[in-house]
Amino acid sequence: MQLRELKYHSKLLLISAIIFSNYSVTTQAQGFRSCDNFLPALRTVRDYRIGPESCQMLETEVIYKDKEFIRVDMGISGTVEGFVTREGDYNEYLTNTPELVFPQAQASDVQEPVFAVANYERARGAAVLLVYPKSRRDWNGKLWVTAHGRGRSFNNGSLKIWHKYMDPDDPIATFNKLEKAMLSLGYAIAVTRRTSEENVGEIITTLEDGTVVDWAAFNDSHSLIKDYTAIAENTLRRRLGKSPDRTFLYGKSAGARLARGLNYFGSRINKDINGNQVFDGLLVDDSAAGTWLPVVMENGKDVLLTTPEEKQAFVPQLELVHQAYWNFNNHDLPEFVTHSFLANKYNNAMILKEKGLMDKFRMYEIRQLSHDGGSYMADGRRDRLQILDLSLLMEGAIKLLDAWVEGEPPPASRSDHPEIGDINGDGSIDFPAISYPEVACPLGKFYPFPRSGSGATTWAAFTGNGIEPRDDNGVFVDMNGNGLWDFRETPEQAWRRLGILAPGESLTRTRYVDCVRSAASTLAEEGFIDPEVVEAYVINARSKNLTPTSDDEHALIFFSRF
Repeated sequence: MQLRELKYHSKLLLISAIIFSNYSVTTQAQGFRSCDNFLPALRTVRDYRIGPESCQMLETEVIYKDKEFIRVDMGISGTVEGFVTREGDYNEYLTNTPELVFPQAQASDVQEPVFAVANYERARGAAVLLVYPKSRRDWNGKLWVTAHGRGRSFNNGSLKIWHKYMDPDDPIATFNKLEKAMLSLGYAIAVTRRTSEENVGEIITTLEDGTVVDWAAFNDSHSLIKDYTAIAENTLRRRLGKSPDRTFLYGKSAGARLARGLNYFGSRINKDINGNQVFDGLLVDDSAAGTWLPVVMENGKDVLLTTPEEKQAFVPQLELVHQAYWNFNNHDLPEFVTHSFLANKYNNAMILKEKGLMDKFRMYEIRQLSHDGGSYMADGRRDRLQILDLSLLMEGAIKLLDAWVEGEPPPASRSDHPEIGDINGDGSIDFPAISYPEVACPLGKFYPFPRSGSGATTWAAFTGNGIEPRDDNGVFVDMNGNGLWDFRETPEQAWRRLGILAPGESLTRTRYVDCVRSAASTLAEEGFIDPEVVEAYVINARSKNLTPTSDDEHALIFFSRF
């Protein structure tokens, strides 16, 4: 069966140089051009010719943090294969690991997976936004590929026609702080865009019996991400004269779940058409619903990651778990999947531990951080939202994963769950969850906002006046940990309760600065944050108001590296 090849023609776009305080941009005068020569060869799957079929690009020169980069926006049209089911929870998720996805989503009434081929179009947002240092001397020789979460589509406006991702007035605005961190460290980045919202009539998909549907989505499509990766690698090879020495995958939420599945089936999925490994390491950022778990049941027995070949193909996987994202799931689930997102993240680590893979897996749990890491907020705040800046920790995570792939193991997993954080079984947590200085030396508490289970947070101050707040669902915020809805403490009272101050000891400026310096320095010594961040925290602590009077005061550090 031959699939339709979509072709697009675009007008010439000329953008003059625009100078800003921290970057400049000059777009090449040739405007839109074909990038078909960067596409991998089509592959044959069940008599279908599948893969990227057509490519248009817009090239831009950008200066960011005094370094010159080339930005190549590539709009891609083509096809990709996978499996869906006709009914049931998550039936729309076109996936290459149906034995992992559908039994964990559909439980007692698992539908038979159906082979499918889906069309994607650059006119509806399918794109690779590749940025790399202009000079090969400034490139560290490595590539990061990013996979975003659920909910993006052209119909809801979160995807754009491929050439409209770049704002000529602010050419760096496309990228969040995590992606900017990658650039600042010398990596090339390939930021991918795909429809990840189901039932929007955007992805025309042909099922194996010839039925055509429009409800599929690419939330869990490993083949699509690998095709995008091949395009980025081909471009770098042609432009900089070499393929990446290492290629890493960063996934957030649904993208993190996609990354897990790729690694759990690495012997089959983390391979290119020639059988070569695609990704050398994975950075998994708060996997959606805490799944997928590394379990495939056959005849009452878990058969996943049980052979030497499967374990050998498992690449280093560093996971960030956002502790304050305690949302839940109402689906009909199998026994080994809980309704608690956080519990599933714990279970994922414990199952990998049982399977003997802790030498290739690390989990770093972060206190008082919900799903949103503030990556699009300049100082972590917007209106009532106040969110810990994940990019400060992400920079360290990037370095730790890179070093791990090169042979240097990172610090032990960090979690408040005893089976993960208590390594010697004595009942005491040896490696507790990570606390930012704002949490380790608190003047208040971050909590999910606007309601329990929300992906964002706000902050409640230890004012010493009035009662503890309630969220928009009327659930009270237990600021003092006594399980009651009662009064707010002062910072000094909270510090004594937490054991930071001894009985009778006062909270002074010196004591506060010392606490912040110690908390930040510990994170730096372990490789989680940069020494520059420590100094910024200390400077901020010297002027921070130690007696907040309202929740409107800014709880966060006034510092962003990106």
